Amino acid sequence: MNINKRLLMTLAAVILLLTGCTDQHIIERAGFVRTIAYDLSGEGENTKLRVTVSIPKSNHEDAIVYSTMAESGKKAKMIFDRQNNRRLANGQLRQVVFGERLARRGVWSNMDTLTRDPSIGSRLHIIVAESDPHHILIRNDYPQGPTAGEYIDTLIRTEAKAGEIPDTSLYTFTRDYYDDGIDPVATILKEEKDSLSIDGIALFKNDQYVGKIDADDRMFFALLHHGVRAGDLNVGIQTDRNAEEQATLEYLSSKRRIKVLSTRDIREGRPIQVALRIRLSGSLLEYIGALDMKKRTDQRKLEAELEKTINRKCQKLIDHMQEKKSDP
Repeated sequence: MNINKRLLMTLAAVILLLTGCTDQHIIERAGFVRTIAYDLSGEGENTKLRVTVSIPKSNHEDAIVYSTMAESGKKAKMIFDRQNNRRLANGQLRQVVFGERLARRGVWSNMDTLTRDPSIGSRLHIIVAESDPHHILIRNDYPQGPTAGEYIDTLIRTEAKAGEIPDTSLYTFTRDYYDDGIDPVATILKEEKDSLSIDGIALFKNDQYVGKIDADDRMFFALLHHGVRAGDLNVGIQTDRNAEEQATLEYLSSKRRIKVLSTRDIREGRPIQVALRIRLSGSLLEYIGALDMKKRTDQRKLEAELEKTINRKCQKLIDHMQEKKSDP
């Protein structure tokens, strides 16, 4: 009996030890990818996928960058694993950057693999680069950040916090891609001489990049798309008094309400007509023009002109999105 008890206790101890022997990504043996870039290289039948990954070093001031040509992202990862003395892991992945050429063909074949990876969190952002994404990652001379990945991450989060760009996370992109009534969007990244900048918003039709909202219009897009909280807005006002007057609003916040005007259109398969009402509040930081802001009558006149200008700008964006057949 005692022998049986000892045997059972020994087996239980062995089972407990084995539970700790499952496949784990030990930190010292893993290379955590911060940024992945996808683009196309070559022409015609020779076109291949170019994949670039950026892995921060332990000092967080430098990064190791790998790049290869492959048929798929999975094949590229296998090549990187052979080049690296650590197994690559996506648990710290923060950005996926698509080159413009690939984005116009469609991004979902590469993103589908990412959505199936349980180690990737909701903080991953989707970006379209107007310039070569490989060159963006291999640069190490950005004065704003020690590595390209960290710099991009800070840039995106700063803009998103003020509501000037929409949520471009992997979760949101995937949700909008599968939703019948909406198309996804992404952030457009532009490489400057000494820096990177947010150069607008990428419009998608399904998974294909079809159009762009310019950087100067992104706040107007925000009013239409998701609203603004504590943002700044500069408005050029066309008037009879001067060629153009300027007004800058700060601490801008907005709410929107969408109303379907006719349910009959839905039943009969016609284009749906909707009314979009936007409520704005903010403080006038600066006004350059002929009106006297000390006078209440001129204040009301400026409010009316701002309303008219913002309405015209928003309608122009709606027309542009309809032309591109994108419905974000």
